[in-house]
Amino acid sequence: MSDPASLKNLHDVIEPAATGFWPPADGVWIFIGLALLWAMVGGAIAWSRYRQNAYRRAGMRELVKIRDGLRAQGGEKTAVPAVSVLLKRVALSAFPREQVAALSGEKWLSFLDATMAGGHFATTGKLFSEGIYQPAGGAMEISARRGEELCDLAGRWIQGHQSVPDQKAF
Repeated sequence: MSDPASLKNLHDVIEPAATGFWPPADGVWIFIGLALLWAMVGGAIAWSRYRQNAYRRAGMRELVKIRDGLRAQGGEKTAVPAVSVLLKRVALSAFPREQVAALSGEKWLSFLDATMAGGHFATTGKLFSEGIYQPAGGAMEISARRGEELCDLAGRWIQGHQSVPDQKAF
C-alpha cells in the first residue's frame, strides 16, 4: 500500500475561473451614474450661462458694426451716439428698467463706471455728452482714435459689467 503522507498523493492547486469583464461591480455602476449626473448638471449650467449672456454677444456684434462705420469716412460723428444707444440697450437688458432708463449725463457715466471694474467712462465717456456737439477743430474734436478708444471701453463694459451693489447711488 501507499503511504497517505506521501507527496505522490498531492494534487495540483486548482485555480478559479478568470473573472469576466461583464457585469461590472456595483461601484462601477455608481461611478457611471454619478459621472452622467455631473455631466448633465454641468451641461445645464453651461447652457444657462450661454443663454444668460446672449445679450452680451448681440451687443458685441452691434459694436463691431459701429466700429466698421467708425472706420468709414466721417463716421466719428455717428459712432459716438450709436455707442451710447448701444450701451443703454445692453444696460436695459442686464439691469432693472427702473434703475437704468432714466439715467443720463454724469449719472449715466457713473453708473457705467460703477458696474465695471476699472471703468473710465467719467473721462472717455464725456464724448457722449460733449464731443458730438463740438465744431470741427473744437476742444474735444472727435478723432477716429478717440472713437476707437470709446468703442474699446464700450466693448470692455459689455463683456465685463457686473451688477450694481447699491442702486440708490445713481
